[in-house]
Amino acid sequence: AGVLWVPNNFTLKERGIDDRKEDCIRYQARFSYPERYDPDDPRLGLSEHEYSLLEAFYDNASVAVDALRESGALNVSEWRMFFLDRPATDYLDHVPENKVPAGRALGPLNEDGSMGGGETLMQQLGGAVAERGIKTLLEHRAARLVQDDADRVIGVQADADGATVNIRASKAVIFATGGYVHNAEKNNVYQPMRMYGSCAMPGAEGDFIDIATAAGARLGNIGGAWRTQILLEEALVSPQLATGVFFPSGDSAFQVNKYGVRVVNENRNYNDRTEAHGYYDPSHAEYPNQLLFMIYDERTARAFAGVYPVPADPADAKYVLIGQTLEELTAAIEKRLGEIEASTGGLKLNASFTANLQETITRFNGFAETGEDLDFRRGKHAYDSEWHQAFSPMNPDSGWPANEHPSVTMHPLRDEGPYYALILAAGALDTCGGPIIDASARVLNSESQPITGLYGAGNCIASPSNEAYYGSGHTLGMSMTFGYIAANAANAEPRT
Repeated sequence: AGVLWVPNNFTLKERGIDDRKEDCIRYQARFSYPERYDPDDPRLGLSEHEYSLLEAFYDNASVAVDALRESGALNVSEWRMFFLDRPATDYLDHVPENKVPAGRALGPLNEDGSMGGGETLMQQLGGAVAERGIKTLLEHRAARLVQDDADRVIGVQADADGATVNIRASKAVIFATGGYVHNAEKNNVYQPMRMYGSCAMPGAEGDFIDIATAAGARLGNIGGAWRTQILLEEALVSPQLATGVFFPSGDSAFQVNKYGVRVVNENRNYNDRTEAHGYYDPSHAEYPNQLLFMIYDERTARAFAGVYPVPADPADAKYVLIGQTLEELTAAIEKRLGEIEASTGGLKLNASFTANLQETITRFNGFAETGEDLDFRRGKHAYDSEWHQAFSPMNPDSGWPANEHPSVTMHPLRDEGPYYALILAAGALDTCGGPIIDASARVLNSESQPITGLYGAGNCIASPSNEAYYGSGHTLGMSMTFGYIAANAANAEPRT
């Protein structure tokens, strides 16, 4: 979407909204480190290093985006949610620490003043690079660092068409090369849950981890990722995906595990929601949520047709499982799981699946009638309902009535079939672990000292926010900010 999450940004200031540093860092600390967050501690329960990174982000994010605007490299304005005339709501809008729960997300404008997307952002930044005559070497893969006798990084070696190319750095080297999500070996070693696919660029194979550790870099948050659910069937064709299930569509729909029970608020943000797949049941020594099944009825199939992941026509989508009854739907799921058992560790539905699914429907329908989800609070907070309306629009020509129940996120499932199921698995936008940096974006060694001349930003480093995804545009906002910090700090280095 090309969105940047920027606290205390210029649009908030123009509207007279004071996004105070103390308040914003409290929100970040609460979201990033909930197990250690202490509102009465001067550093909120964080280490000095962790706190300094959050400070650096707040202090530089708005400055960075203003610098890009003033230089002409980026044309951004207040980003409004799709189909809604309001600022974007943060991904943890309802905690008391979040004093400015909407309005931190910015997006690029097209030349005609309309709101752009990711390609607009890339075109503007790419154009700025071209205008300044900055040389871009494609077909080159960074392979190793070059250091002098004092261990200062003075360049890189790259592999290019079978040859080794030496590239000297006049002051320093900055890596912003993506995570390791498309490296199957690293996923198996580092990730705490099975990751089936990602919409990251294919080159996200974690090269910087190996390059930096060879120079003595210390690693952090190595099992972290910006997570999203994905359609398992698409990932089995290729783990390099075009998109993820960021916002499940439909209102007469929910997700269940192998036991036929709900385990998560289906309308939570994609990063937090996907964590449900990694739950380990010590009593049964299994991951009962390894796969989740999105169950929906004819209303969602037709009224939300074409709103991903619901296809325009279920008959044309092989990944949709259909049953006229719940028993038939269970049989269809079991049959498909049997066909793909080599990719799932032989996962099977529990014998109680159908009976539990019927009970789940009855309970969910009751929640839809009252508008209160007593199990997972779906629809209770602004994030749930506002993002649902933005990314789950009804087809106005479907002939199905609008949802008139108390929560727009929930509608009772019909008493008769057909019923549908999609198989969802854990995926990611990218990983977010790697070499640790300090507040100046300098890569640190095993003794927590800077490796002179080496900087990092983006998904290739240990994320300054840990694994918290503050709001729409969080990853790009964080990458831009620490890229800005790194560039300024590197520019202050003496020439090699």
